[in-house]
Amino acid sequence: MKKLVAASVMLLMFCFAGAQDFVPWSKTVDASAIEVDRLGNIYLMKDNVVAKYDAEMNFLCSYDNYPAGSMSSLDVSNPFKVIVFYSEFNKLIYLDSKLAELLSPVMLDDAGLYNIKVVCSSSFGGFWVFDAQNSCVRRVNANLEVSQQGTNIYDKIGDADVVAMRESINYLFLITDDGKVLVLDKFGNFYRALETNGECADFCIDNDILYYSCNGEIVAYDVAIDKSIPIPADGKKVSKFRIRHDLLYLLIDNNLDCVKLQMEK
Repeated sequence: MKKLVAASVMLLMFCFAGAQDFVPWSKTVDASAIEVDRLGNIYLMKDNVVAKYDAEMNFLCSYDNYPAGSMSSLDVSNPFKVIVFYSEFNKLIYLDSKLAELLSPVMLDDAGLYNIKVVCSSSFGGFWVFDAQNSCVRRVNANLEVSQQGTNIYDKIGDADVVAMRESINYLFLITDDGKVLVLDKFGNFYRALETNGECADFCIDNDILYYSCNGEIVAYDVAIDKSIPIPADGKKVSKFRIRHDLLYLLIDNNLDCVKLQMEK
């Protein structure tokens, strides 16, 4: 993914025609959320079912676990070790590339982590949780041991709830229900806070660039230069979306659109 550079960088319009090796497409789907892994595979979620498709939207496989209830989140950072989290039962399940269960469900109560609402994969192995009781992130290893604990961030978020969390190459991003974005370093320590000026409806990470939807538009935020730049979305009011390999996936009502994203170098 190309970096956002100096303040003079301008983002160009999405290209709907003439893009080499890519033809924009639109599909009718039944989904409430979307994920796209680094291999270009697309995951559509609704309630307790996730369906996986290839880049051309050919169905590959699906996973459902009705007794576990509705999925709280799906992390496809590692497409060979996908994390499905069920906050209601405080457990997560690892899935392989064919969405088959890799291990027995991981019960967070067994690690002394209770009422966890947010989980994400860690590139160090294991996973991150946000511990609301202590207002910090914790990294949990394969033995269900807390191997890393970040700084307390209560003074940054107050009583707001952390509703989503993802790890990038060098950072950990947290989104709160009152529109704040917190950037932590790779050890979970506070680095920077970002005001989104509205309710953040969705977000994704591509390398160290954060993309989030706020007030119907997408904003790109580059941590390195501490700069946010709005991205046009062809007049569409954006809620759920993903950006991967210069492609923008827009999930609006029952339509999934995929268009080419071009940025000036």
